[in-house]
Amino acid sequence: MRKPSAQSAHAQVLQLIHILRIEDQARMCTSRDEARALIREGDIAKRALWGNTDLHYGR
Repeated sequence: MRKPSAQSAHAQVLQLIHILRIEDQARMCTSRDEARALIREGDIAKRALWGNTDLHYGR
């Protein structure tokens, strides 16, 4: 397995911080529509960072 470069690791940390900020905003929403939009944005950011984010337990 290849070790990520420092630049790549830094970019991943920045993406993770972005995801955490989106999730924080979603928790503080006053409307469901706003929360749903932020959750979708967070899911897109997670897929960009990790690929498929669906968990399949027991398969």
